[in-house]
Amino acid sequence: MSFLHIHHVHKRFGETHVLKGVDIEIEKGDFLVLVGPSGCGKSTLLNMIAGLDSISEGELRLDGQRINELHPSKRDIAMVFQSYALYPSMTVAGNIGFGLEMRKVPRAGRRAAIQRVAELLQIENLLKRKPAQLSGGQRQRVAMGRALVRDPQLFLFDEPLSNLDAKLRVDMRTEIKQLHQRLGTTIVYVTHDQIEAMTLATRIAVMRAGELQQLGTPQSVYDDPNNLFVAGFMGSPSMNLVPARIAEKAGALVALIETEKATLALPIVRDRQALTDWCDKAVMLGLRPEAITDPASANRDGGEIFEADLEVDLVEPTGADLYVVTRLGGTNVNARMRPGSPPQSGTQTRFAFDVSRMVAFDPDSEARIRDRASVGSAPLASSA
Repeated sequence: MSFLHIHHVHKRFGETHVLKGVDIEIEKGDFLVLVGPSGCGKSTLLNMIAGLDSISEGELRLDGQRINELHPSKRDIAMVFQSYALYPSMTVAGNIGFGLEMRKVPRAGRRAAIQRVAELLQIENLLKRKPAQLSGGQRQRVAMGRALVRDPQLFLFDEPLSNLDAKLRVDMRTEIKQLHQRLGTTIVYVTHDQIEAMTLATRIAVMRAGELQQLGTPQSVYDDPNNLFVAGFMGSPSMNLVPARIAEKAGALVALIETEKATLALPIVRDRQALTDWCDKAVMLGLRPEAITDPASANRDGGEIFEADLEVDLVEPTGADLYVVTRLGGTNVNARMRPGSPPQSGTQTRFAFDVSRMVAFDPDSEARIRDRASVGSAPLASSA
């Protein structure tokens, strides 16, 4: 039995249908990240788990117990908010221990618990300070300490890093991940930042307009997207999506893509059986930027490489990587190349395509086109 089971959950505010039958299961110790654009319903779902919002339809179970009607104080859940929500008149120690004081934990027990959490978060030297004397990162640690000191069954994080600057956000992300690895706690974490989702999660739930689009490991969601939305949302830069036509050429199945000077015929390697039924039909092809590179960087051991000369539109150096933009099928395409000796804009250069990583989508329904044998490899919702 799963540790947290969100079963066919709906939420309505009057005529507005915010959540539309969400099904998610995770095991004890999982780090589930709910990710999606603003307004997709991820924070509403988190508030329903916490008991801050009621459920219109469906069921929530935590460790086998139905918690739909359970008061928030009885759910054994701790929540870390985006705004920190610290009491300005209390010291750091007072803020961390306030919940224990409300539960009438003896003073000696509170002190021991506060000290334990302070050492864990490396804020022992801040215990006598007030929130106004702390930086944003220190305030976030205090907010986390207030949740950790209770030792609950489940931790909820509602975009806890969104108020921090870029460098501090990366540092705190690392600390949260290390904390999860050390404690083995179960966490549900909301963010709109898909990089945060990829780096923190053991499981990712991608949401859109109140519906679950895909649930899986970070790598499966990244490599094996269910639909065009997931393909375009996950990854930075996002997956290249190019209009193409499936055809048979010299007895082989290919994807024909128009360029300014020629037509590329990329061999179909993945989902070949399903795409046979799409001969002479339009599809959307998906290729990650790292699957399009320079010939010397191509993965010739694990992939199947197709090379072509294309015109360079733009070169974007980022230090560790070099992104080269060309055009395929009338759209801009990002290729990830070695940073040394970049090609010049307006010149022809050799591109290497790892076609074994290429996926295809129905341009009308936006659903992934898959072989029957691979349908179960990236389910819409799964606990495995």
